[in-house]
Amino acid sequence: MLHHAVKFLNHYHGGDAVFAARLDRDERGRHTVDAFLLPRYDFHYKDGRRVKKASVSKFSKAHAKQRFGRDDRRSQGSALQDAFFEHLRDNMQLHGVMPPERKKSTTKDRVEPEVFGLREDRQKLHETSRRLVNADRVAQQHIKGQAAENEAKARLIARKEAALKSAQEQLAAERSAYEEASTKRSLVLDQREAVVRRDAKTVRNVRILSGQGVSRSLNRILDAAFESQEER
Repeated sequence: MLHHAVKFLNHYHGGDAVFAARLDRDERGRHTVDAFLLPRYDFHYKDGRRVKKASVSKFSKAHAKQRFGRDDRRSQGSALQDAFFEHLRDNMQLHGVMPPERKKSTTKDRVEPEVFGLREDRQKLHETSRRLVNADRVAQQHIKGQAAENEAKARLIARKEAALKSAQEQLAAERSAYEEASTKRSLVLDQREAVVRRDAKTVRNVRILSGQGVSRSLNRILDAAFESQEER
């Protein structure tokens, strides 16, 4: 892996690029290759002199121009991915290697911390708003249910009040009828009492006038009649 990585990077960047490389074999990142490179090339002056110069984009731009006809940063990245795929497939003979998939969108993968924080805040605000809407919906349902329950209780109380009022009116009517009947009955009893007193006096007077007199037992009966009428 280390030799293939160095070989590919050097070949892609003109043959003289990698100046250090290492292979990590820790517990978490097994077989991870770190390569350090600074592509260099021979620069020729008009007087025949030749010097080494470094460029981080000279070869990547050339590959992008050759493959896609343009050398923008997106084309440089795509050319590097295509070349690495071909190296894995043709040189290393790895089976099942998948070619790189082009993104449908050209938006940047990296998001600035401020933009990321703003997105997080918006997401939190959206979640908070959603929870508040749900809580408001639940509260409205509870209020509607409570209102319906209160309305049902009010109707029940109204029916009970109406029944009580009807019972009171009926009781008042019965009491009035009873008092009226009692008054009539009292008048009738008074009339009967007057008749009894008159009859008792008549009987006593008749016996006295006829010379029969009134016996003690008859006096007791007549007196009892008077007393009973007074009690009534």
